[in-house]
Amino acid sequence: MRARPLLLALGALLGAPLLAVAAFAAFTFGTEYSPPDTLALPTQCSGPTQPLQAGQTIKVLSWNLQYSASRKHQFFYDGGEAVWVPEADVAATVNAISAVLRAEAPDIALLQEIDRDSDRTGRRDQLPDFIEAASAGCTSAAPYHLARFVPKPISRPLGRVDMELAVLSRGTHGGAVRTALALMDEPRLVQALNLKRALLTAELPVEGADQPLAVAVTHLSAFSYGDGTLKKQVAALEAWMAARPPGQPWILAGDLNLLPPGDDPKRLHTEGDQYADDPNPIGALIPRFQEAFGQALAPENRTYLPFGAAEPDRKIDYVFYGGPLTLERSAVLREHSSISDHLPIRIELRLGGGAPPVPPPAAAPADGAAPPTDAAPPPN
Repeated sequence: MRARPLLLALGALLGAPLLAVAAFAAFTFGTEYSPPDTLALPTQCSGPTQPLQAGQTIKVLSWNLQYSASRKHQFFYDGGEAVWVPEADVAATVNAISAVLRAEAPDIALLQEIDRDSDRTGRRDQLPDFIEAASAGCTSAAPYHLARFVPKPISRPLGRVDMELAVLSRGTHGGAVRTALALMDEPRLVQALNLKRALLTAELPVEGADQPLAVAVTHLSAFSYGDGTLKKQVAALEAWMAARPPGQPWILAGDLNLLPPGDDPKRLHTEGDQYADDPNPIGALIPRFQEAFGQALAPENRTYLPFGAAEPDRKIDYVFYGGPLTLERSAVLREHSSISDHLPIRIELRLGGGAPPVPPPAAAPADGAAPPTDAAPPPN
């Protein structure tokens, strides 16, 4: 008779962890963010808007903001120990990003990694700051990491996460859609807690043109290590670009977590093993579609800075475009290397469908002076 209480106690002791895991799994699946494959999203508009015009040169800024976490910390997923960010560092980084948006004054900002209600960044909604700084008239946003409680790392759980993509425009835009991208090949419980990658698209009316400008922003999977996820995600981008109607201008930008064709990951001092897909999936996009940086392997076009690096060592951020758009100039803004582990990208494109703006007449040169020139520099 004595053995039975002992067995019951032992069973209870062994069963408690299993019950806890089962309860956590039930909570996770019950609160999992599971949007449909395509989801129409609202567009929030406030304040005055500046509609696009055919023939206008537009400035587009694409930037992975590293959820305003600052470059001071090496995070656990990059081999460090940092999880949560001091609120002062978040505030300083939000202010620094806002200063860039204010100075650049883009017509369209395509932003990645915006924390809106995450424990790691003090539950601060960062998006309103960026909307104000960019003088955006309209905004659409889509979550791609949304979880009530992430238990990793065990030493200090990540907790609640809400990280989003966003389209900010000075002019009106609408028709925003979130398209789900392939998930990584992981256990189902891990998938429920991990990032749900997406493509966020929207359309901006263009006065004087037959078709609106279609824009898209995305952030593809990191740490997939050649499991086929990136190939599937790139196929979804390829399908969207190929499906643009004849005569429609379009732009797709974001962090694709892929090296350019011909770049050898073995040359990288860190993280080279992450680029394990063979063949490189980006070969489905380049050279089929136009990318804003023709010399993708040029050092000046690199966009990502590993922790502690003063200079970017690889290009993994891209801007594709098509339809009646003319690239006038493009630049990686290397002067902002202290803000995020990605550098912002600026491109300027002229919208087709109308005559280009007429420049003001040049002043007559003084005797003996060389005539002035207003020729635009060649694109990078």
